[in-house]
Order: sequence, then structure tokens, then C-alpha cells
Amino acid sequence: MSVVLKNKGFSLIELMIVVLIIGVSTSLIVLTIDHSDDRLKSETQYLLAMIQLARDEAIITGQSFGLTIETSDDNAEYFFSRLEDQKWVRLSNKPYQTVILSDDIQMRSIISDSVAASLVNESEEPDLIYFLPTGETSEFQLWLNNKNTEYVLSSTMMGELSLKKAETL
Repeated sequence: MSVVLKNKGFSLIELMIVVLIIGVSTSLIVLTIDHSDDRLKSETQYLLAMIQLARDEAIITGQSFGLTIETSDDNAEYFFSRLEDQKWVRLSNKPYQTVILSDDIQMRSIISDSVAASLVNESEEPDLIYFLPTGETSEFQLWLNNKNTEYVLSSTMMGELSLKKAETL
């Protein structure tokens, strides 16, 4: 009498195919996850760091710096300037290059009339945020948001910066 062995398990190829299908499915799911909130948070933190840098450099070098924000229906961008011979000169060297925000991020601002604006000989730049060598700064609030999240970046006249996540949109 002969015994016939029947395999009741899976072959190595079948297991490899199942692992491949699981791997491809997982990678597709990860790629479809919306990372716009992470991008918004990192853009906001970068802007905060650049504002702190401009404020500190104004104090250290004794030169006035400015931040200009331009928004349109399509996108928003910002750039830094330095006051040289009573004229604002746009900076293009690192780290002060123009930043164009991605399409899914909107920005709006309120810049308060402050002592800082009058100290810079009433510049022709009405939407300029000033960083003066005395440490004074334009009072402002910047809102950066996408469809899910909003951050508020604000400053007092004495240059105290704060960043907070808005409760709801």
C-alpha cells in the first residue's frame, strides 16, 4: 500500500505574490494620503524662522529690514528687503530669496499702522512689515491656511512673535 501525500499549504510563489499585492496596496494608500497639513505647518514655521532672522539681523547690523507679502487669486509669495540710502532694495541672496507658496496654501495679512512705519520716513511700501535696528517691528497678523487647517503668525510692536494653530476654519 502506498501513501499519497497531498500538500495542503501554499507554495513560495503564491506567498510572494500575496506579499507583493499587500506591498503595492500599502504604497498606493500612503501616496494618496493628503500631506497638505504637514506642508502648511512647515511653510508657516519657515516663515516664522525667516522673520526672526530678519528681525535679529536688523538689530545686529543696524539696518532696517522689511517683509513684503503679495497675494493674488492664484498664489501668494513673500520677499525681504533692506533699507539702503532711503530706498528699499529687494534681497535675493540666501536665505532671503523670494518664497512662492504652493497652490493649496492661502495667505492673508493685517499690518497695523505703527511707530515703525513712521520711523522709516513714510516708505512708499504700504504693505511692508518693518524690522528696525531698535528692535521695533510692525504689528501684524498673518494667516496661512489650506482647506483643513489655519495658522496665525503675529507680532507686537516690540517684536514679540507668536505662532498658533487656529481652532477651526
